[in-house]
Amino acid sequence: MKKKQPKNIFKLISIIFWIALLITSIISLVIIIKSNLLPLKYLIIGSVILIVINIIIGIISLLKEHHKWCYILTMIIITLIIALEIFLAVIINNTTHFLKNISVHYNTDTYYILVNSNSSLNTIDDLQNHELNVFKDLDDMSKVEEKIKEKLNGSINYSNDIASLFNEILINNDYVIIVNSGNYEAMAAIDNDFEEQVKIIDNILITTELDIKPVDVNTGKEPFVLYISGIDTRSNYMPSRSLSDVNIVLAVNPQTKNILMIHIPRDSYVYLHGIDTNLKDKLTHSGTVGGIMLSKATIEDLLHIEIPYYLRVNFYSVINLVDAIGGITVNSDVDYQLNLYSSIKKEKCTITPGLNNLDGGCALSFARERKSYETGDRHRGENQEQVIEKIIEKASKSSTILNSYSDILKALEGTFETNVSDTDITNLIKMQLNDMASWHIETSNITGTGAMLPTYCYPGRNLYVMNVDEQSVNIAVDKLNKVLNEG
Repeated sequence: MKKKQPKNIFKLISIIFWIALLITSIISLVIIIKSNLLPLKYLIIGSVILIVINIIIGIISLLKEHHKWCYILTMIIITLIIALEIFLAVIINNTTHFLKNISVHYNTDTYYILVNSNSSLNTIDDLQNHELNVFKDLDDMSKVEEKIKEKLNGSINYSNDIASLFNEILINNDYVIIVNSGNYEAMAAIDNDFEEQVKIIDNILITTELDIKPVDVNTGKEPFVLYISGIDTRSNYMPSRSLSDVNIVLAVNPQTKNILMIHIPRDSYVYLHGIDTNLKDKLTHSGTVGGIMLSKATIEDLLHIEIPYYLRVNFYSVINLVDAIGGITVNSDVDYQLNLYSSIKKEKCTITPGLNNLDGGCALSFARERKSYETGDRHRGENQEQVIEKIIEKASKSSTILNSYSDILKALEGTFETNVSDTDITNLIKMQLNDMASWHIETSNITGTGAMLPTYCYPGRNLYVMNVDEQSVNIAVDKLNKVLNEG
């Protein structure tokens, strides 16, 4: 009896371990089923394996006496299985949480209170009882006006002419204007001296909940189109108005595994959708006038197609993601060195001919650079496409996913605005896991010729624009329709 007591103790402990395994397996299965990430065949296989393992271990633990080493080995195996189940459950749970919170749900808009840099007006108190000239385009200004009145008691004059406001502030030291950050950045991009000629007295922050409407498309089975807009803002949030610095349209066919990537240069001279004027403007200015929806609608007019999905990212998205995956390797196809600077990470970036290993800051600088190239924005578009391809290529590697999974989710969460739902992405994940087929990516770029012309936003001055080559548009549209209609 005394000899059997140690065995009985080990048997009892083994049974407790088995019960813990049973509970962990049930919880893990519930989490996996609720996530809806796995195809049915994998779900069935995984469930069968777990059931069989639990039955075998239950038989070993319950039905007969074993040597101590058998119980110890069983407990070690149970511990490893539980650890694996917990690890997988945490990953699945984090993924589900990320997908349900994939988009920014609020816009935080910044409106700058500006004066001439030589003005004697230096603080918000200096502006009391002063005349305030506020730019009004397509924004609802009621919340802005409320915020202004909370800070100031001056008179408010609205203007639809942003160019006149900027011109006046440069010559009148007592002139005060209030504009959103998108218009400020647009003017800074046009005039390199602008930021030194004005000073920001204060800013007004407006937070607005986004109304993101779902799209009725099964992304795991049906072809779809996605517009990617990279906004020109250095802030780690998503203002509703900003330069659409990057404009890429993706046509995705999940049946044939073909993706077409169309780059549309930011300086493309186009009619802004719904704007009653005979004057065209740079595509990038559409983001400052009407945000992502105006940019998307303007591109829909250009390509003669409906774009159901959009993804709007700021510069921090690229930096955080590239750093999270351990950097990317890009190819510089010019025979001279590029000496760039990452203004966000405050680092010098030397890009040599051929392959270069880049961190997030330098990857972004490489994607943004255009002045170093003969074809300017067109070459930049090609670099942007390369950066996107390299990110997809690196992030999809199993080694990257295993080593950097949590960092990738952390880098992406809350850094972009999109109407792609968690269901849309889940459908794509399940489709990819189901067949594990590789994708083929093709590019098609909109081209044109440069010119100095007036624009809708700045009619009083000639700006560099690109007159769009209609043949390049037709080629892109033909390729786009082919991808969407094949299979």
